[in-house]
Amino acid sequence: AESYGLFEGCADANLTAQQVEFCNLFENPSLTAFMELRTQATKRPPQRMSFCGEDGSFCIEHGKTTWQRTRAAADQAYEPGVFTTFYGYEYSPSWPERGSTHRNVIFRNQSVPDTVVSAFDAATALDLWKRLEATCTGDFEVLTIPHNLNRYYGKAFSLSDEDGAPYTPADWARRSRLEPVVEIFQAKGASECAVGVGTSDEECAFEQYFPTCPEDETVACAGPNSYARDGLKLGLELEIELERDLERELDANPLQIGFIGSTDNHNSSPGDTEEWDFRGKSGFNDASAAKRLSRRNFAPQVPLMHNPGGLAAVWAEENTRDALFDALLRKEVYATSGTRIRLRMFAGWHFEDTLIGNPDAIQTAYATGVPMGSRLSAPAPLDAAPSFYVSVLKDPLSTGIHRIQMIKGWLANGEQQERVQDIACSQGRPPDPITRRCPPAAPSVNLETCEVNNVDQTGSLEVVWRDDSFQPDERAFYYVRVLENPSCRWSSYDAIRLDAQPLSEVPAVVQERAWSSPIWYSPTAPMADRPAGNLVTSAH
Repeated sequence: AESYGLFEGCADANLTAQQVEFCNLFENPSLTAFMELRTQATKRPPQRMSFCGEDGSFCIEHGKTTWQRTRAAADQAYEPGVFTTFYGYEYSPSWPERGSTHRNVIFRNQSVPDTVVSAFDAATALDLWKRLEATCTGDFEVLTIPHNLNRYYGKAFSLSDEDGAPYTPADWARRSRLEPVVEIFQAKGASECAVGVGTSDEECAFEQYFPTCPEDETVACAGPNSYARDGLKLGLELEIELERDLERELDANPLQIGFIGSTDNHNSSPGDTEEWDFRGKSGFNDASAAKRLSRRNFAPQVPLMHNPGGLAAVWAEENTRDALFDALLRKEVYATSGTRIRLRMFAGWHFEDTLIGNPDAIQTAYATGVPMGSRLSAPAPLDAAPSFYVSVLKDPLSTGIHRIQMIKGWLANGEQQERVQDIACSQGRPPDPITRRCPPAAPSVNLETCEVNNVDQTGSLEVVWRDDSFQPDERAFYYVRVLENPSCRWSSYDAIRLDAQPLSEVPAVVQERAWSSPIWYSPTAPMADRPAGNLVTSAH
């Protein structure tokens, strides 16, 4: 949104000499114009460039044309049932040291304002939400999706806005309405969790953008309140706090967030997430293998932090704007690291092993439980514990499924707790009863060719798992993480292209994965009414 109007403005017949000089920066690929734009957006409050005029009106008016063209392109490409497009843009405020609190703004339908809200109009996410709701008329519906949480520098799940003003119950309610999902994986790394940031979960070391923050540091490092698991834990605490507020506007915790992935590359190639096909993130800047393997200018302390990006998968009744938007709102979505794993997760009070291998398992799970993104009904039945049905089908072009993990977070005596355990292993092997872990993956990856010589090509896994540690008076969330067997990382493919050895700074192989949206339990929150049915998948 911050660049809306620039290209249209440069086509204006009445430019000043200074404006012409600025527009010349667009004639050849260059980071100069982008960095100038970012510098202006970093100021507090953000300020438009002088190119836009003293009051910014030059860019604001031309920006309306950008928005019209964007909507026209979306409508031209929309083919209901086949290919769905939405009206949308990115809201991109910036912070020093390449920090950001970017959000994607997505509209349900054609009922939209005639202009966009940029960082120059709204300095904080709260300002953005208020501006969006102020334009709400007719059939207007909108949601915002935070992305690159790992670069939020603690502002993703803070108790205050980006300028330090504490959130009120009304602010949390507004966030809950407008922000149902967050992005936990993309080209700039993983935002699920980070080792040393509230967890020792070894899989949280996957594709990390920043090192862990030293004491008292918050900038350009991995610290608290910048990861999705941080937000889920905070949400359990906020639910208690907001329930004490007699004038609260919520019926659940405001950080019941679903998970998606995204590419976020700048190559106009959405969905191109295969490791072998990675051609860089930013066109001319890293378009060759030699450039990618030598690139250290963005984050010298984290070599090769970029990756091909992730995918958002949406379970919906049909491939249309309304159906997909509804699925995003109810959080029946999941994220992948780029693989096209097919993942289902349900929770109920009385799931049995008979669901495994049952052709009617999905219909039964909908009828007797709730899918990912939902809340279990409360209070818990006497002597019952939540049980989970999880079904995974591999990407036909990927290696086999190695394991399914259950991540549980809860509050015990007001203290945040978490547990990570394997609940299903490839080839029907049970997890170790002591360590709660599957046997390690043991593939044979030929780094000279990236061929995977592995007889373990498990194509699907199903499991019914019961939480025997469940306490009915403890608030909790659950989500699953699915890991494939290892395969070559993109940097290894690039080494082959250059006839070089794989670099030692990063792993030569990668375990692609998927994350379900969570399911929550609260002893005081009844299950929200929601539609159910025989659903099909759409992946983006």
